[in-house]
Amino acid sequence: MSSAIVRLLLPAACAAAALILRYQLAGQSTVDSSSQLYFLLRQLPYILLTLATLIALLSNHAQEAGASISLLIGYWLIQTYLQSPLSLAPASQIFYLLTLLTPTLIITYSLWPQNNCQQLQGVLAIALAPLLMAVILLLNAVDNNLLLKTATETLTSGLLGGHLSGISWMLYGLAAALCLVFCLSRQRSFDSSLLGCTLMTVITYHWIQLTSISACLFAGMGLLLTINITISLLQIGYRDDLTQIGNRRALQQAAKTLRGPYSIAMVDADYFKKINDRFGHDLGDQALRAIASLLKQTADGSRAYRYGGEEFCLLFKGKTKQEVIEILEASRQAIANYDMVIRNKQQRPKKPEQGEKRRGASRRHSNVRLTVSIGVASNDTEMAFDQVLKSADRALYKAKSQGRNCVQAA
Repeated sequence: MSSAIVRLLLPAACAAAALILRYQLAGQSTVDSSSQLYFLLRQLPYILLTLATLIALLSNHAQEAGASISLLIGYWLIQTYLQSPLSLAPASQIFYLLTLLTPTLIITYSLWPQNNCQQLQGVLAIALAPLLMAVILLLNAVDNNLLLKTATETLTSGLLGGHLSGISWMLYGLAAALCLVFCLSRQRSFDSSLLGCTLMTVITYHWIQLTSISACLFAGMGLLLTINITISLLQIGYRDDLTQIGNRRALQQAAKTLRGPYSIAMVDADYFKKINDRFGHDLGDQALRAIASLLKQTADGSRAYRYGGEEFCLLFKGKTKQEVIEILEASRQAIANYDMVIRNKQQRPKKPEQGEKRRGASRRHSNVRLTVSIGVASNDTEMAFDQVLKSADRALYKAKSQGRNCVQAA
């Protein structure tokens, strides 16, 4: 299953749970607002959204912090101003503005560039929602009838049997489309969070009259943001940023789950220092990404890790070294046949057609060829993981000493 599909599962599950909850709440005639359970339910979104905000701030995720603060403010406005009938002021005005600002903020955060909390754009992302709330409350204090007529008309003529205006539905449609596209195209858990928040806020506002729906769904959004921020932190800790495969820490974690036979292959790029010295580190990084991608594509039944520098590790669970030598040979050959294209950014053509012609020419006359040396070992004698790793490393040095661009078994 692709990672993009996995990222869609969590917001889809949240939206499905929200719809189920909506029908359950619609079937309840009354709710005891004086009970301790109801009090705790109303406080839960504050707790979870504050937790998401703190984790985002401590981990330097400005967009996540801004989105969490926006939802926190939105829930505070609901609890403060929307507990009276929506036909009365200022509940009607606050609700109308919320249904416009929430999808607008989601669109803004989905398009906002990634920044940390110390950068100016990051600070603006965090301060955006509080500034908007301050402006709204100030305008409402100056003019109590601000947008009252428009808000009242919207409440009586909402689309699809709810209170959302046509403009709100258009904004939500755009927000959902953007989040869906970004969720499928970018490897960021934040896009998954925004998609889930889009679906859950539109359900909340569409059925705002149901008791406790805002408390339940805003708590769900806080939980979704907390989970996805935690997932992104785990990815930072266990994924190599350059090659987008597991790092050495991820390999050590995988080693703890090993049971039965397994094999380890150590893969090292040949003459990598010469590539860096001659063509620069940019091309060196390009070479490492290419090797990682080819290993993932061709080393069937393995999990690839960047062990360090130009060295990679392949872990084959349930396979002996005799069973993986042919697979490793195919990977070695695929890398040796890969034609490295040297990209010169200053001479890059403006038209795509010219670029395609140049890429074709450079493939035919490329003077950069990647090769790798591979050493493989398995736990035939019930050796410890570190011993198997060292055995594979010795086999790698054997491959290096025999001319490189070959596979050697321990």
